[in-house]
Amino acid sequence: MKIKRKIFNGIRCNTYIIEENGKDAIYQEYTGDSYYQAKKKYDVLNKISKYASSEYIPKCYKYVELGDKSILYTEYKKARSLKEIRELKPDFSISNIAKEFCETLYKIHSIKDSKYFGWITDEGCNNGHQSFIKYLEEQFNRFEGVFTKYLSKEEIRLIKEKEQSIVNYTIDKNLKPQLIWYDLNPENILINEENKLSCIVDPGGAQYSIKELDLAFVKMEVCKNEEEYKSIFSEYKKLDDTLDEYLIDLMAILVELDDIMLRLQEGIDIPMPYCSNFKELIVKIIEK
Repeated sequence: MKIKRKIFNGIRCNTYIIEENGKDAIYQEYTGDSYYQAKKKYDVLNKISKYASSEYIPKCYKYVELGDKSILYTEYKKARSLKEIRELKPDFSISNIAKEFCETLYKIHSIKDSKYFGWITDEGCNNGHQSFIKYLEEQFNRFEGVFTKYLSKEEIRLIKEKEQSIVNYTIDKNLKPQLIWYDLNPENILINEENKLSCIVDPGGAQYSIKELDLAFVKMEVCKNEEEYKSIFSEYKKLDDTLDEYLIDLMAILVELDDIMLRLQEGIDIPMPYCSNFKELIVKIIEK
C-alpha cells in the first residue's frame, strides 16, 4: 500500500487516497467513538451492492480491525463535491443530476429488510423501534435536553407545537422502515468533470426510517431554491407515486431541529435552508 495524499483530517477519522495493486482507493482510519463506523459503512455499502447495485454508490473493498483503530477501503472516484462545484460554478443546479440522483435514492429506499426504525450500528438495528411514533419520540428526546438549556420557554413551546404536528399526521400512517442514506448534504454528493453525478459517499448516518426523511434532507441541506427541490421531487415521484410531499415538509422540521441542536451544542455554522421553518430563531442564535 502506498499513501498518495491525505484528503480529510477529522477528530476521529483520517482519510487518504492510497494506491494498492496499481489502483487508487480511499483508505479511512476510525478511532475512539467512531471505531464502529468502518464495519457499519462496510455492511451498508455491501447491502446496497447486494440488493440495489448502482454505479453511483462506491464499491466497498474491505474493512480491517487493527488494535485501537478500524480501517475501511472503498472505491475512489475522481470528482468534486457539490459544495466545491457550486463555489467554482455558482450557476450549477442540482436539477442537472436530478434523474440519476433520484434513481439512486430510490434503489436504496427499496431495501426494506428491517422490522425496526432506528440507527444502524455494526451490530444491526437491535435498538430500534417497531413504530414510527416511538422513533420520533427518540429524536425529540435528543433535542429536548439541549433546547431546555439554551432556549426560552416560548421558543420551546413553538418547537413542541411543530413536533406535535409531525406526530398528529403520522400517527395513523402505516409507515414501514426502509433503508435511508440520512444526512445528505453538498459534501457527500460528488460531481465529475462532465458536471454529471459521480457518486454519493459516506453512509455513516444510514438508518432505517422513511424515504421522506431523505428527501427532506435534500430539500433542506442540498437544494438552493424551490426550483431545484421541485426537480428532485418530480423525478422521484416518477419512480414512486406514494411519495408524500406534506410528509417531506414535516420531516424537514425534524431535519432543521437537528441542525438547530448542532448550532446550539456544537457551535456549528450550518447554512439556513431557503425554506426554513425557524428563521427568526436561527437569526437569534447566529447573533448571540
